[in-house]
Amino acid sequence: MVAPQQSFCLASQVEAGHQCPIGLRWNNSNFPATDRAVLALEFEGLITLAALKQNLAHWQRTESYFLAAEPDALFAVVGDLKQTGNWMKSFDGFMVHDNQRGVGSAVDLLPPGKVFGTLHRETAPAGSITRRNQQQRLVEFTQPQPGGAMVLRWAVQAVSGGSRLHFTVELTGPGTAVFKHTVANPLFDDFAINCARLYRQIPHMARHRVQRHVVVAGGRGFLGRRLVADLICHGNSVVVLTRSHEDDFPAAQFLWDGVHQGPWKAAFIRENYPVSLVNLAGELVDKRNTEANIELLTASRVQSTQALADAVAGLGFSLDTWVQSSTTAIYGDAGERRITESSPLPTGPDALPEMTGVAQAWEDAFAQAPVTAENNYVLRTSLVFADQAPLLKSLMMLVRTGLGGPIGDGQQWVSWISLPDWLALVRQLLGVEGTRPDPGVINAAAPTPVRNAQMMQWLRQKYAMPGFGAPAALVRVGANVLGSNPRVALTGRHVTSQVLTEHGFEFQQPTFESLLTDLE
Repeated sequence: MVAPQQSFCLASQVEAGHQCPIGLRWNNSNFPATDRAVLALEFEGLITLAALKQNLAHWQRTESYFLAAEPDALFAVVGDLKQTGNWMKSFDGFMVHDNQRGVGSAVDLLPPGKVFGTLHRETAPAGSITRRNQQQRLVEFTQPQPGGAMVLRWAVQAVSGGSRLHFTVELTGPGTAVFKHTVANPLFDDFAINCARLYRQIPHMARHRVQRHVVVAGGRGFLGRRLVADLICHGNSVVVLTRSHEDDFPAAQFLWDGVHQGPWKAAFIRENYPVSLVNLAGELVDKRNTEANIELLTASRVQSTQALADAVAGLGFSLDTWVQSSTTAIYGDAGERRITESSPLPTGPDALPEMTGVAQAWEDAFAQAPVTAENNYVLRTSLVFADQAPLLKSLMMLVRTGLGGPIGDGQQWVSWISLPDWLALVRQLLGVEGTRPDPGVINAAAPTPVRNAQMMQWLRQKYAMPGFGAPAALVRVGANVLGSNPRVALTGRHVTSQVLTEHGFEFQQPTFESLLTDLE
């Protein structure tokens, strides 16, 4: 449904005779009295029957992914729908009723789930292959829906260094709004990991492999699993250190506890390959701000770093690269200071224990450990934005429930980086592509931090939603109820990277507005 368009008028403009659109006006006391924001919901002329019908009756989404493989060999797997269930685990694949694999072949979609999957299989008509073009490397499946259809389309594009897979889901008909959430969007879940499984299905000789072995500690979290998939699809040998086993994971898994030595040390052995390590291990940070939780956050990072350093010291050879994760939260609540890698860390009461305290102990453990690597990097990562990112899910819950206004006074700075840029940066540090910057501390942050109020406004505009702000007192109460730390939302810092600027690193998404165009 098309929501009312929103715009903002300042009280001073109203007093000067500016005509705000007709609708609801709301004064937010978080703004200065002389320039108080007035929210105007423009109802008249915006929700036309045609616009409403279009929005409810049609939806489309596309995701793309790079794979270092020959395009024809990739399409030989993608174009055979009988193989889809082997690599695309967001549903149970297809049942192809004949061996033609051509246009008109009857095909049953096998959605997951005991309830919806069973209902679909018992009631839905068979779908069919509606397009298949070997020259264009394109295959399309169409599933009839009540009054419309769901189309799944895969296309393989030849690009420099390999191929790019494009996966599109298109919905038409009156059930679009429902099927979008229940069927279509879930098909994109863990798309990167699906592509890594696909890469493993391609014949060996058609993959563009490189002699590089990467161990990822903490390789099953949000960033870790996406880094693992990205490195696999760029032709690297990748293994992960993890506390639990996951079926059908595309990289070899070595179980560890992040503290003690054990058989997991074999993860570093790959004969005739330079070996690198990316350490992302550590407890999730958004916990209630207690001494016990701060100790847990610190210990999980310090102990795992020490365990890795001890293991590496006993290898008998030096690592090519060690990328040690850290966070821009190490700079604390920095107010209006402009921060780069050369900025001093806060001390005394400005060094918040759950931010500076945890991160500095983490970095000190790395600095003091017997690290043996030719290239050592401390990667201070800012907030990473991407579809399915825990951060974005939390923000979008606020936006979609009408609570997506400024958090606190909205003036705190938000330093951020897009997932594609973070992955590209790690690839560069590992020597996968481009030239490496000099070893040392690097801020993984886009060149354009935004204030919280501006960020929330852009998110509301993208999804055409009004939004009421959350005063600091309300944030503290809510955080206490949810068991999180209110300072995560109420503090901020303006962090950029002087190192990346001088090195000439090119951001694919340098502004928050450019980032929004790629978010679902």
